[in-house]
Amino acid sequence: MSVPTETLNALKQFSSCEIADALLKLGQRPWGGYIPDIEMWSPQYCDGDTRIVGPAFTVKMVERDNTTAPTPSEHFADAATENSVLVISAPKDVKGAVWGGLMSARAKAKKVQGVVIDGRVRDLREHRSMEYPVFAKSHSTLPQNAFVRPSELQVPITMSSSPVVVTPGDIIVADLDGVISVPVKLVDQVIQSCTKYVAIDDQCMEALQQGFGVKETFAKYRGT
Repeated sequence: MSVPTETLNALKQFSSCEIADALLKLGQRPWGGYIPDIEMWSPQYCDGDTRIVGPAFTVKMVERDNTTAPTPSEHFADAATENSVLVISAPKDVKGAVWGGLMSARAKAKKVQGVVIDGRVRDLREHRSMEYPVFAKSHSTLPQNAFVRPSELQVPITMSSSPVVVTPGDIIVADLDGVISVPVKLVDQVIQSCTKYVAIDDQCMEALQQGFGVKETFAKYRGT
């Protein structure tokens, strides 16, 4: 099930925080689609207006010496589709990177929106020089092939630091605040919820900036 471009554009109006709030209200507990401990490393470290919104193209990495797991028929950077967001899961606690500058060059040429890595990245200067969006748990000097290898493409993947399962085609939202995975079936409801509650929060912000107290402001606009 694909999401229309106009729907994705509507979702882009909202931050990952606002979308997480909406998912919690819609019963996506306890994590609200949030994939923790992943931060923006490029084009800047945790700064700027970069926001990527698009369907997940998933990649599952395994330990290099795992001989039983399947091997993909093509490189994952070649297989990734235009306008997708690459989401890569790596085995827990791997110290090597699973993504480098050459991969960003290929992904950018293919018009992949960016990459979200449940693991490490390297070649930070190269990603930043390309202004390519990279979100990862940490960074490393070590290469991928010394520690892990790609196994399956476009399969559901579970993030190592949370119970969130990213299914191919789920809508990934990544920005300064973090990374959210939105199930396709909930996208329209998320947009409706965000539209309603962001308007309420805008009213709260204006009142607080004018000097009104939190308790009275929340009672007036949020009903709490």
